[in-house]
Amino acid sequence: MFNEFKFIFRNKMLIIALIAIAAIPLLYVALFVGSMWSPYDKTDQLKLSIVNQDETAKLNGEKVTIGDDVVDKLKDNDKFDFQEVSKKEAYDQLERGKSVGTIIIPKDASSNATTLLDEKPKKINLETQVNPGSSYTGSQSAQKAINTVTDSIKDNIRSNYLDQLFDSAKKSKSGFQDTSEALGEMSDAESQLIDGNQQVTDGLKQLEPAVGQPAQQLISGNQQVTDGLTQLQQNNNQLKEKIDQSVSQQEGVAFEGDNEKALNNVTKVNENNATEADKYGETIVPYMASVSLFVGAVSFSAIYPLRKVLSKEMTSIKQAFGKLLLYLVQGTISALLMSSWAIFALNMSIDDIGKFILVGLLWAIAAITITTFLSLLLDRIGLFISMVLLILQLSSSEGMFPIELSAQFFRWIHPFSPMSYAIQGYREAIFTHAGHFNFGFVVALLIGIIVVMMILQYIVILWFNKRQRVPFSIEFK
Repeated sequence: MFNEFKFIFRNKMLIIALIAIAAIPLLYVALFVGSMWSPYDKTDQLKLSIVNQDETAKLNGEKVTIGDDVVDKLKDNDKFDFQEVSKKEAYDQLERGKSVGTIIIPKDASSNATTLLDEKPKKINLETQVNPGSSYTGSQSAQKAINTVTDSIKDNIRSNYLDQLFDSAKKSKSGFQDTSEALGEMSDAESQLIDGNQQVTDGLKQLEPAVGQPAQQLISGNQQVTDGLTQLQQNNNQLKEKIDQSVSQQEGVAFEGDNEKALNNVTKVNENNATEADKYGETIVPYMASVSLFVGAVSFSAIYPLRKVLSKEMTSIKQAFGKLLLYLVQGTISALLMSSWAIFALNMSIDDIGKFILVGLLWAIAAITITTFLSLLLDRIGLFISMVLLILQLSSSEGMFPIELSAQFFRWIHPFSPMSYAIQGYREAIFTHAGHFNFGFVVALLIGIIVVMMILQYIVILWFNKRQRVPFSIEFK
């Protein structure tokens, strides 16, 4: 049963080779993940060009300087390296990869901003440039920065107009209050006139028996005046009532700086995410750890002489267990080396370290059993199929993007990709509630792969013991 290990210890160089192979997953994670562990913490190294062609304009006698305001604000930005340059220099820098994006503020930006309340308002035509071919990720980061700048311009314009509208609203409210007070005083004066006119009417009635017809005519004319004053007072009171209603509707409505800020930013987003990832590198560890362990398995199958140790002198079951024991040792060393680097060197925040190590161990062993079975059965062709299987799994295991974004073929083979389940197991271990499958199901499936692959290897060894040859072999003359 230990014939595999006896063979290894008789060949010292093989020991060195197997140790080197066991370190492959560690190197993958250390180099690949380490190189992009926290890229978004370094965006201040990304240069973005600002081309300010804007010319000053006026709005109600006040200067409007959209371009200068934006440039001044960006000087204090510590997220990106904003630099004001000429249009030609900006284009040259973007083309040579010296900058990741350009924002061009046109000369009529401030002028167009003053027309927003006109009958035919004009838009500010900003021009933005990125270079995805030079760096797609860099261009995406640049686009986020550009969106920040355009939002800043929108806030600036809204702020200017809200200032004007708030001033007008405050003046309007004050004017309505003054008008209401004046109408109230006018109504009082009209009441006095009506009372005085009524006294005149009473006096004329006393003179009517003595004067006769002339007094009646005066009484009639005076009554018309009284009716006219009464109607005027009623209209006056109705107008005052409407103005008072308008003023009362504005009671409790503030037109101050805090209100302007609130209207500029009317939403507040409370993030309540299902999981937390402090570093970008943590999100790609499940993918790279799974890939690296499979690469290590392919390397093991390529280097270790699986068929050379086959012997008709030993029972098939003992030989199968001997190989399983070798796979357990090789897979465990490989998984522990890689896991230790992730836990201690990268100092990852892992929700369940036990699950993290368990997934690594099971996947490393499962990957080795898959690749060794193919090599044991099909010789060098089996190794080639292992490489093809690796490539297919890279494309269909939902390592970097949701599988829904992949082509139909890869969505179809996704459920049949063993690496898909290893990745989900890692995600569940690192983040909790991030895997698409129950962790117990992932463990059971990986164990199932190991058992099935070892049964198949036992059948190959049984074939060899009965027929003194393996099922398929490539011979060179």
